[in-house]
Amino acid sequence: MIRRFSITQVVDKTGLEESEIRYFENAFKEFLTFTEMGLDKNDFTEDHIAILLRIKELVHKRGFTVDEVKRELKSFIKNIHVKPPKPVKGPSYARVIAITSGKGGVGKTSVVVNLACVIAQTGLRVGIFDADLGLANVHILMGVKPRFNLSHVVQGNFALEDVITKGPLGIPIISGGQGVREMANLNDEQRRVLLRQIDALEREVDVLLVDTGAGISENVLRFATFADEVIAVTTPNLAANADCFSIIKILLEMEPRSKIGVVTNQVQDKYDAKNVFNRLGTAARQHLRYELNDLGHVVDSEHMRVSVTQRRPLVMSYPHSEPARNFQEIVSTIFNEKVFMNSEKQSSFADLMGCLKRNMTGPRPAAAVG
Repeated sequence: MIRRFSITQVVDKTGLEESEIRYFENAFKEFLTFTEMGLDKNDFTEDHIAILLRIKELVHKRGFTVDEVKRELKSFIKNIHVKPPKPVKGPSYARVIAITSGKGGVGKTSVVVNLACVIAQTGLRVGIFDADLGLANVHILMGVKPRFNLSHVVQGNFALEDVITKGPLGIPIISGGQGVREMANLNDEQRRVLLRQIDALEREVDVLLVDTGAGISENVLRFATFADEVIAVTTPNLAANADCFSIIKILLEMEPRSKIGVVTNQVQDKYDAKNVFNRLGTAARQHLRYELNDLGHVVDSEHMRVSVTQRRPLVMSYPHSEPARNFQEIVSTIFNEKVFMNSEKQSSFADLMGCLKRNMTGPRPAAAVG
């Protein structure tokens, strides 16, 4: 079902006057198509809003003429093909889980790669999107060296399939790149292009793990809110707990329907982990009126440090170790629908990406649209 917006909502989202919007509809009607989607002139989609924002930028900030805007939109529209999205929880959409943290140094990426390997061992198709843009390091812990990364998609007109690297167990990895400063500061249009490219994975994986950067930057928060569920990684360190609570608070302000779980890493034992979670859980209930999910813990282990040095996931190097069992228990909890499945909101990936795949599949036949 297409998400619809009223003209009043579009005015609020774009900052344009209603008269300007109506003028743009007429001047650029070939780019703002309504009838083929069963909409009328009072209905708008997220893609209409994206196009209007692009027109606003070109006209207001850059002083483009109507003809110049049309030429620019022809390029922009290659990544915007408006049509009804598929059912979000349908068989063709991956479950998207973002793994984030309030600060660096808590072992977030180690958690990501080991969870991916355990999920793959269950028989599910799992992929990793390393969204720590410009500082990506999933590939290092997986022992692979990508030839290309997302900067080539955003800046070099590469297709996403060209930058996918296969890791252990055949897990596809999309690297955000290293040392590419521009990737850490994507604008709205570049982020939108990127997310639409990621939609190419929908038929290749059952689960997509998104390794966000640490902290509260725009990219970290947006990628986290796009996901179906969010895993916040912390440690017994009090500063890590405070930062973890901060990012949980901000995520809930941005998306109140977020489903957030906590994994406590580098603990001495389960009692150490329970103390950490109880501290965060109590704070969330008292100050945010939110019930966090305890997804489990990973004990501090020399095995983990050795596996990082060896650039090989711990669950593959030391499959019978205590932390390997911890990861298996966490995956079991994640896939317990009664514990950690978000049924309150649709995947924002589907909202933002839609089904815009003209460059891969071409437009749908007119009879199939509606």
